[in-house]
Amino acid sequence: MARYSGAGYSHGDDTGWLSARGLAMMAGGAALALVASRLLPPVVAQLAGTARHAAGRDGIDALIDDHRHIQSLLVEMVQTPMDAPGRRTQLLLRLKRRLAAHAMAEEDVVYPLLHDQARKEEDAKHLYGEHAEMKMHLFDLEQTPKDDPRWLAVALDLKRIIDGHIRQEEEIDFPALRNSLDDGQTAIMSGGVAREKALIL
Repeated sequence: MARYSGAGYSHGDDTGWLSARGLAMMAGGAALALVASRLLPPVVAQLAGTARHAAGRDGIDALIDDHRHIQSLLVEMVQTPMDAPGRRTQLLLRLKRRLAAHAMAEEDVVYPLLHDQARKEEDAKHLYGEHAEMKMHLFDLEQTPKDDPRWLAVALDLKRIIDGHIRQEEEIDFPALRNSLDDGQTAIMSGGVAREKALIL
């Protein structure tokens, strides 16, 4: 005989649609879906990055594409007038997101290879240090009112640091890294770059 349980009808302790076992299964399914939604994109991205290498574009090409996008955002940021604080905030958030994914790929994949494979130990340490400097500037930009004249000065200084960082990578360190890797290592690096960038969802 059915009895009312307060949350739905139940025919016993574990047979109702809202029984403890049913709720546990729903929670387990939701947790599994969440884990899959976090793990699957990096795995798919890694495979795609490796496939792009096979098609003639490696992870360094993807990082150079990022550089152009980041520089474009920076130019727009420093040209945004003081009386458009909302636009400055929006551009800063977009820049932070793009830089976070880009920096993760460089710090976790490219710079260790630059250090170990290309034997550019000092350059790798210098590039890590510049990333830290960029993060401090981003924090300063977040904390400073967007209509404060000092905001533009910090944004211009950040642009100067990033432009120099990009020149160092594209003219010196990326070519040295490419020359130090064989085709298999380049494919692994390309997959790793794509995977790390996908972790910032």
